[in-house]
Amino acid sequence: MTSPSAGVRFGLLAKGRTFSAWQARCIEELLRLPGVRASLFVVPAPEPQASRRTKTRRGDPLLLRAYSGVARPRAFRPVDMTRTLAGVPSVEYNPRTSEQSHLFVEPSDAARIRSYDLDFLLHFASAVLPEGLVDAARYGVWSFAFDDDALYREAVPGFWEIYHGDAVNGAVLRRLTDDEAVIVLRRGFFRTALHSLRHSIDEVHFGAAGWAANVCKDILGGRTAYLEGTSSVPSGVVLVAPSNSDMMQLLARQTQQAIRRVGRGLLRHEEWCIGIVERPIASFLEPQDSMPVRWFRPPGKGRFIADPFGVKLDDAVQILYEDFPYRTSTGVIATFADSDLGPTNPPSVALELPVHASYPYVFVDRGEIFCVPETHEAREIGLYRAVDFPTRWEKTATILRGPAALDGTVFRHEGRWWLTYTDLDAGQYVHLFVWHARDLEGPWEPHARNPVKSDVRSARPAGTPFVHDGNLYRPAQDCSRTYGGRITMNRIRRLTPDEFDEETVSVVEPFTKGPFPDGIHTISAVGDVTLIDGKRHRFIPSAIPYVIRNA
Repeated sequence: MTSPSAGVRFGLLAKGRTFSAWQARCIEELLRLPGVRASLFVVPAPEPQASRRTKTRRGDPLLLRAYSGVARPRAFRPVDMTRTLAGVPSVEYNPRTSEQSHLFVEPSDAARIRSYDLDFLLHFASAVLPEGLVDAARYGVWSFAFDDDALYREAVPGFWEIYHGDAVNGAVLRRLTDDEAVIVLRRGFFRTALHSLRHSIDEVHFGAAGWAANVCKDILGGRTAYLEGTSSVPSGVVLVAPSNSDMMQLLARQTQQAIRRVGRGLLRHEEWCIGIVERPIASFLEPQDSMPVRWFRPPGKGRFIADPFGVKLDDAVQILYEDFPYRTSTGVIATFADSDLGPTNPPSVALELPVHASYPYVFVDRGEIFCVPETHEAREIGLYRAVDFPTRWEKTATILRGPAALDGTVFRHEGRWWLTYTDLDAGQYVHLFVWHARDLEGPWEPHARNPVKSDVRSARPAGTPFVHDGNLYRPAQDCSRTYGGRITMNRIRRLTPDEFDEETVSVVEPFTKGPFPDGIHTISAVGDVTLIDGKRHRFIPSAIPYVIRNA
């Protein structure tokens, strides 16, 4: 038996060396890890010509076959991996059918595969794993399933979510067992692109492609207990291939959604504004329908204000926020005091940066005021200290370089500094990344399980974490239906350099009875009061070029 320090050897259960693009990315992510190598191809023997003729896909509905050929997602495009996997040996096995119609492999074939001493087998061959292979590697056979807990997948993944108008579709990387039960290794939830089946398929498949590498990192780090964990039987419904009638309805619904999307982009634009609630942030752990909000005056003239954070000074809350003019499409960090009526025009600039800036996350440490603005265009997370708050700052450190980090949030917990964000390149709403450091100015280290979660409903940070009744809570955006649709309050049950676990305990819905009823995506604590933002939709002529550029 090899130890994690000796590296990881994996095998590929596949029909050849041409893979779908998302599978190729999965393999490439594995091969980028130091000490990880592909060590075996496990290939089913070719079927007799007569047998192959009986298993053509002519029974598929005509429209499904036509759509799959014309509108092929990028995730399903073929990629020849022959050069990448040159030198990897192959073992061929002969699938057999038992009297009970079960597919199995001969014990001698299974023994040959086990002799390669693999750590895991990645199953890309077909929907059914033959009996006898489930224990052919140290950590078993891993398989992806889309549509989350679906028991049977014959249709195109994502089809039924669009058909039924579901906002979210899921994916699972699981370890297979001898029966129908599986051990879930990674699970994620992605936004359904109701206007495009192709976009939905790409989102979920490419979004899940790095999970095998994430689990492989755990093996290298000795964090393998969950690979031997409790198994469960998928509880989802049985999904079947759509009929021609189903395909017609899907195409009609996609077209309708696409027209609505274009219409919204040209005629209904987001206008965000800032409000204050005279209650502590912990109040939002309970239903908030009756909470009064004092909304500040919106700036107008094709601008919006959002992402409020603040510090209380001399009995007044000094607010830092994003001021965004559609004309330039470049946000600036501006400021005003709660005692003022609202933002000035032009804005009073608090922190001037050469790139688009937003989400000016403000916090106090040992009497000093710091700000961590979002500057994803610069591909860095900078730390700024107030020299003369709120309008004079000096940059004291670069916390992180490289990722296009969104909504970076810094907080202290159990003697360590923590940073959370999502990454525009990896999926701006879906994958949560965590870093940690002993000192605020670093050095900062990545969490061992990055990304620690993949969930469009509760990944992207939405404001200040806080402690209530001894528990740490993290606000996050739910972007499953729309950007800034609502906020989830998540109780962090475990946070260490090697572990992350949280659960959603409450939801902050938009304040539908107020002037900004269509969304909320920031909630921040300033002592006993809470700052929020909200959005409404209006026709803003200067927003049209911005919408077209970002369509």
